[in-house]
Amino acid sequence: MQIKSFLAGAALALLSLNAAQAAVITIHADQDASVGDGVSNAWNVGYRWVGTNIMGSYISLFGFDLGSLQGKKISSVDFSAFHNFTNGDGNIGAAFGLDNTWKASTITAYSEIGPVLTTNAASKATVNSYQTWKLGKPVVIDGRVTVVLDGEGWNDYAPVFSGNSAYLTVTYAEVPEPATLGLLGLGVAGLAAARRRKPA
Repeated sequence: MQIKSFLAGAALALLSLNAAQAAVITIHADQDASVGDGVSNAWNVGYRWVGTNIMGSYISLFGFDLGSLQGKKISSVDFSAFHNFTNGDGNIGAAFGLDNTWKASTITAYSEIGPVLTTNAASKATVNSYQTWKLGKPVVIDGRVTVVLDGEGWNDYAPVFSGNSAYLTVTYAEVPEPATLGLLGLGVAGLAAARRRKPA
């Protein structure tokens, strides 16, 4: 009975060790662009357009390098973007893009948009402040992830070089190295064997 209790306690300790390694990190966008009607507006360093007006219909892309999270298990991602302007109220949706290979200087179209998971209402109350969308787990390709903004009305968001760049708040867990877990497991097994051999 003592051995069973000991092993159960050891297992709980292992679980606690794994859970204790959860952490949060902020990662800022390293590239962005507005795309619409077959035109890239990467040249416009003041705005990232979302919505429709007489100039056309636009989405905005924000690219992130998640290389710093290699080997970590991502559990959730929140995306935040600085909202500069809105012409009328409208819902702005955010989604993980399914193509992370684009370059802001050359992109003229982007069609691989994943499902919009949530929306924010754009209004005068949100101008000059960050809007945040809870996006869940990302689609990561070659260490990168894309977030796409699409929506109604006419809105713009701050670009990378504005000083108010978009960012991700990433919750992740360190994945313990197999060797570390193996050694810990061997230690637990050794202690259990020692208890079993101990005279009554």
